[in-house]
Amino acid sequence: MTLQTMSTRDALVAAVRKQILGGELRPGEPLVETALATAFGVARPTVRSALQELVARNLVQRSRGRSLIVPTLTEADVRDLFFVRTPLELAAVRQIVERRRPLEAPARRLAEMEALPADAGWADRVEAHTAFHLALVDAAGSARLSRIYPAVQEEMQLCLAQLRPSYPRPHDLTEEHRQLLDAVRSEDADHACAQMRAHLGHAVDRFTSQR
Repeated sequence: MTLQTMSTRDALVAAVRKQILGGELRPGEPLVETALATAFGVARPTVRSALQELVARNLVQRSRGRSLIVPTLTEADVRDLFFVRTPLELAAVRQIVERRRPLEAPARRLAEMEALPADAGWADRVEAHTAFHLALVDAAGSARLSRIYPAVQEEMQLCLAQLRPSYPRPHDLTEEHRQLLDAVRSEDADHACAQMRAHLGHAVDRFTSQR
């Protein structure tokens, strides 16, 4: 007996999610059940279930007309996201430095980000970016912080998906995170936290400059 590794519904969730994060499905674009069913060759109930899962992950939202669309993040949305995210990552960085926590996992994730080919899709870069930040938070060694932090990551990925124009060169994102990891390795907690605060602040500034 063999086990199915992924249901059709989960495969559809992954495919539509990748199109959203990669920018193939643009902010504000409607997600029509019949069109998705035809495009992916699946039944409408499967599409409906997949879209419900994406709504739960904050990657799809209902418009005022009740149709489903790709969310368009506003400046207020992004500022609120970073209002929640920033204290969590600053706490993780300070814990890592002051307790000299190992950084092998985030270093591996950064190496994976650096190894992406120049023609890698933006969705792949978004996923690699998220894996690095999750590994950095996990490196703090707090089970509760590691439980709380992923809750904001789907929307953070959506934010990064909409920041694509701010990173015109293939490895701009990688270089920024190399500087961040070097700061965390410096054994200077204040310097590491300042670098993290600047890193997150730059993302907000880039987003608002696009408006």
